[in-house]
Amino acid sequence: MDIRSLINKEAKSGCHDSAIFGGFAAWVAAQGEVFSCDEMTNWADRYVAESLAMRPALLEELRALLDSIDYKPPKEQSTAMAAPIISKGSLALPVVKMRQVGEKRAQILRKLGVETLEDLLFFLPRAYRDWRQPKPIAQLCYGESALIRARIKEYRLINARRVQILKAWLVDDSGMICAVWYNQPYVEKQLQQDKEIIVWGCLEKRYGQSEFTVQEYELTPEAFIPQIVPLYRGYAGLPQKTIRRLINQVLTQYGHLLEDTLPPQLALKYGYGPLSQAVQALHAPKDFHQAEQARSQLAYEELLKMQLALRLSRGERARQGLLMSCEQSILPTFLQEIPFKLTNAQLRVIKEIYDDMEKATPMSRLIQGDVGSGKTIVAAAALYKCYKSSYQGALMAPTEILAQQHYNTLQPLLLKLGLQVELLTGSTSSAEKRRIIMALGEHKIDVLIGTHALIQDKVNFARLGLAITDEQHRFGVRQRSLLTQNSLADILVMTATPIPRTLALTLYADLRLSVIDELPPGRKPIRTDAVDYRYEQRIYRFIEKELQKGRQAFIVCPLVDESEKLDLQSAVELAQHLREEVFTFHRVGLLHGRMKAPEKAGVMASFAAGETDVLVATTVIEVGVNIPNATVMLVRDAERFGLAQLHQLRGRIGRGAQQSYCILLHQAHSDTARERMRIISQSNDGFVLAEADLRLRGPGEFFGSRQHGLPELAIADVFRDAKLLAAAHSDADAIMQGAYGDTSTLKLLAREKLRLLERN
Repeated sequence: MDIRSLINKEAKSGCHDSAIFGGFAAWVAAQGEVFSCDEMTNWADRYVAESLAMRPALLEELRALLDSIDYKPPKEQSTAMAAPIISKGSLALPVVKMRQVGEKRAQILRKLGVETLEDLLFFLPRAYRDWRQPKPIAQLCYGESALIRARIKEYRLINARRVQILKAWLVDDSGMICAVWYNQPYVEKQLQQDKEIIVWGCLEKRYGQSEFTVQEYELTPEAFIPQIVPLYRGYAGLPQKTIRRLINQVLTQYGHLLEDTLPPQLALKYGYGPLSQAVQALHAPKDFHQAEQARSQLAYEELLKMQLALRLSRGERARQGLLMSCEQSILPTFLQEIPFKLTNAQLRVIKEIYDDMEKATPMSRLIQGDVGSGKTIVAAAALYKCYKSSYQGALMAPTEILAQQHYNTLQPLLLKLGLQVELLTGSTSSAEKRRIIMALGEHKIDVLIGTHALIQDKVNFARLGLAITDEQHRFGVRQRSLLTQNSLADILVMTATPIPRTLALTLYADLRLSVIDELPPGRKPIRTDAVDYRYEQRIYRFIEKELQKGRQAFIVCPLVDESEKLDLQSAVELAQHLREEVFTFHRVGLLHGRMKAPEKAGVMASFAAGETDVLVATTVIEVGVNIPNATVMLVRDAERFGLAQLHQLRGRIGRGAQQSYCILLHQAHSDTARERMRIISQSNDGFVLAEADLRLRGPGEFFGSRQHGLPELAIADVFRDAKLLAAAHSDADAIMQGAYGDTSTLKLLAREKLRLLERN
């Protein structure tokens, strides 16, 4: 029996996609993949999505297609699809083994992170559509997605210049609306006047006319099933209906193979059912409450594995370490040589660090302190203790500007204490780099400060005892481990980004936490004002007065070059405008991320030396820049930034004894944007702002959408699931202490999660 015989069989069976086990359309799609015939694959997708009334016409279309391509199947071709062999290992099968998935479709799925049947089961919906109750046309609201059930009054296809628009006027008992399909001319052949149709879409107003933009439709209302429909991340060439069909097949055949990994006591504690039931409920929920319960269960399991992964990482490091000197005079000697008095918070954190360094297990500690709290001097104390114990220290910063600043601050101080300090960055000359690497290997360098250049293959320490990373969120777990991979060195990480506890539990469960919660004496609170562009000229006059006092000013602009998409003035244009029309008697500099490192360093050096009065910059100055004479920070289009970023920018001023001012020039229209402007104007507390930012914008604001260090969470959200995170944090500690018996399977999965973390 060949494909033409199957077409006849499918037609006689009523076009129910049942001519062959596994589905006639799926079989045709597989043939299309084998013979590299995209038309057959596309036909299969259309057949599954089409109504029973229209399928006979599609069967005739398939016959014509076969004649046009002279399709001849091989003699040994079998028309029967073998029954699947189901075993525990089946979930590891690649999706290309599925009948509906050939190599082309498998490539699309790989781009979505789906390679195996198990991946497909955990390819979870990003949202849902409520198809349980159609809405009367008269009750539709602009901007709201809805389902309507109506009769087709008339329709026509319009060929515009660059787009084909199909319009259908739909009527129900309450009114009429124009439904619109864009660039889908084939839909016209499926529509019939006076026939009923079900459509899902959104009511919009275009050129003064109301239109219902169709996203999905069903032409056989008698076969329509009211339900909650899952919506998945899509990709060109993979329709939603196809994704649902693939997932439903795997759920039906293999879903029961999913093994529970939670200890029974924990599942009972939270009322969680079998994992297979939770996955089923997420893909096909009976109601939204069931979907949320299932999501909560999977989110908890994901967070628990993450917490265990970080604890396993810490546990593996805890096997052995370096014993640093316990000599009591180290700290007093250090304090005598520094030119200022430390705060109680700094002294407390130094004691915590020294206690860790004197233990047999390696130190893994995070120093968290607001801008200007004095983290660098704490790092210097740790480096000094490392030196007195005959070991070397390393300090890695994310940018050359910050690395250079650390060197400028620490080198004179540590030199007085007898330490040899060097700087290594991407801009270091080849000859100088060779000299530094050779001296490092001979232990002629006590502290090496630098950027990612420190983790290059040729950089080897003779006796590394302490590795410090600054602005930890900009480095991944893998990069941190590279710095210490050939040693048992202590690890100290620092961040000026105030991180709420919910995020800290996720990011740094493998680190002990120290908080410098006190600013050095003499620092005046920065006055912050948020105003709109009506005050722009008044602000420039205020800056002029500060410049006449001998002060300096930052002006921050979000973009480097003009963008058609964003109505913002670029840094380049702004600098030119200020030089020519505003600060004509002052020196205006420009700094942005597209400059090469030596050029950036030159601009910052000029500003630090007082040779530049006003520095126009993008957010490249956000981290680490220390200019005590700068008293004004003007942030243009401030509504484009989150609170965490604005607070970091504000921290570039207020470092001297003079009163400093942060002015946020904004065009805030939304309630959220206006609320951010209000909050930052009223608070200088970084932790208060961090909690507010997490509430208003989510965790991505702290680190960017793809910043290193933030674990990839497929299901959980560290703010939405704060309570689950706290529970997972506590339960992970209990599991590590053996409170829940044999958890070897769970730990194995956690190690897989750890490997993914280290790869990022």
